[in-house]
Order: sequence, then structure tokens, then C-alpha cells
Amino acid sequence: MGRKYYGYKPKYEHYTVVLYENNKKVGEEIFFVYDNGKCSVHHLYWGSKMEYEYNRDGFVEHIDYFDAENTKLLMLRTGAKSGRDLVEEMYKRFHKEKSNAVSKIREWCDSKGIKHHYDAWF
Repeated sequence: MGRKYYGYKPKYEHYTVVLYENNKKVGEEIFFVYDNGKCSVHHLYWGSKMEYEYNRDGFVEHIDYFDAENTKLLMLRTGAKSGRDLVEEMYKRFHKEKSNAVSKIREWCDSKGIKHHYDAWF
């Protein structure tokens, strides 16, 4: 009896790029993540009086999720051929926006018909 062939399994891909960071006592960080066919934009805030009203640790995270279909559409609209290319392209397009990067990404995606799901963690 021969060995069974289960088919080609693509390697796991995970890439992250920081679009903006302000690492002070009151700060924020924005990063874009590609994780095995899906991507997300994370926006972290910490240390201000408003964050302490939401969370006793003073830490709040907003995340925009893109499913696999919309990640492929995002790759098509940016001309990216791989997850690594997508992360690099998002950095090139949006790192100059600094703390406005998330809203600019949302506006751009909405104008291109790319859907995303928004969530917040307190």
C-alpha cells in the first residue's frame, strides 16, 4: 500500500507593519496585519483620561477586520500579489497620514467597495 497524497498545503503567512506610533504616556499605535488570507487594521489608544473612562487600565483597541473575499479585493485594488506585498503597499499609501491613517483607510476602502467589519475592545 502506497502513501496517501493529501495535496499541497500553502505555508502560513503573517505580516505586520506599523503605520503610526506615538509611544508616550498618552499614546497610540496603528498597525496593519495580514494573517493567512485575511487582514485587519488595529488602532490602540492608551493613557488619556477618556481611555480610563472606558477601561480601568486606560487601554482601548479598535479593529477593522476584512474577510478573505474582501482581502482579495483589497489586494486587487492595490496591485499586491502576496500578503507581504499588501502590507508594503498599505504602508506606502497610508503611513504619511499618521494618526488619521485608520479613517483614510476606511474612506479609501468604502470608495472602492471593499467591506470591513469594525469592533472595539475596552
